[in-house]
Amino acid sequence: MDPRKMTIKEIDQHFYGRNVEFILKNGRHKTIFVQDILNEDDDEPELVFVGDTYENQVWISDVVSAVPA
Repeated sequence: MDPRKMTIKEIDQHFYGRNVEFILKNGRHKTIFVQDILNEDDDEPELVFVGDTYENQVWISDVVSAVPA
């Protein structure tokens, strides 16, 4: 799935509160439990998938695809 082509509602339905495997632009795979999803309404410059630590945050601009695990 390409979250960049999804609405906020679709992103919430597919990824919030789930383990998600992200494939990043640098070729790495990163799996996190998405505890929150922040966007412009939360004063973030872009959409961020928030895990339990700063290292477990994924910015949508870095994502090629994402799959609920």
